[in-house]
Amino acid sequence: MQAVSAVHIWNLGQQVLFSKAPAGRTTTPDTKLFAIRLGIAKATSMAIEGIILITDSLGFARQAVDPLVHPGQAHSLAVCSALRSFLSQSHSYKIDFWDCSSKAEWSLHQLVHGNVTNTRVAAGPYPTTSIDFLCSKSIISCLDTWRTSFNRLTIQGQHFLPLRDRNQQFLQHSYSKGGSWLPHIGQSVTLCARATRAILNHAPIGEYRQRFFPAECIQCLCDHCQVKTHRHIFTNCPRFAYSLLIDLSLSIEDFVDFLKEHPSAFAFSSQERPPTPPEPP
Repeated sequence: MQAVSAVHIWNLGQQVLFSKAPAGRTTTPDTKLFAIRLGIAKATSMAIEGIILITDSLGFARQAVDPLVHPGQAHSLAVCSALRSFLSQSHSYKIDFWDCSSKAEWSLHQLVHGNVTNTRVAAGPYPTTSIDFLCSKSIISCLDTWRTSFNRLTIQGQHFLPLRDRNQQFLQHSYSKGGSWLPHIGQSVTLCARATRAILNHAPIGEYRQRFFPAECIQCLCDHCQVKTHRHIFTNCPRFAYSLLIDLSLSIEDFVDFLKEHPSAFAFSSQERPPTPPEPP
């Protein structure tokens, strides 16, 4: 299916024109720019002296009159050309851009929105396709592959610590806004290091040493657990007096609070150094 752009033109309280056109396979910014282009092209062809363009995004309106290189530049050049011809006719001719948030649920805005969402246009064999759309499609495909691979136990590993977001959904890989984990733990190098050890289970605890350094001590200092594990630290170790989880899945917020409240958790002690890997035979 193609995106659809639409414009309603009113004059003295009466609707004088309604137009919509398929925008092709495009992103939301491309579709909004095309709608502005469509509206200005229609309005400047009419016998009027002033135009008020009402949109729910002034950012796209500014981009529409920016002829510099950017995605959707073709729309901007068409808008600038139409406005140049219109405004050069007289000093009294003008155009104003008004911002009307979609949250305001203005009836005329809702009318245009309804006309667009209820229109379905098949893509056809050779639809107009924007570069932004292709980039977005490629990114979504990569993320889907990334997440699918990560959720396989053979890729994620049996010792990875799953964490949940505020909606109780497991954190998934993302490239935007610093990813899913770093925004919570990236403010401190020490916190980030301890969090990474805890999440990957590559930490100075018995569960890790039992696998890679069996000669090292694997018992918890509380003497209540023969092998110091993730579960023991988060649920019943008296050194931390914390009970965060039952099934070894907790929220990222609780996880970070735990690390901040207990700076010794998943940290090397001052007398302890990270074990030296054994020499290869």
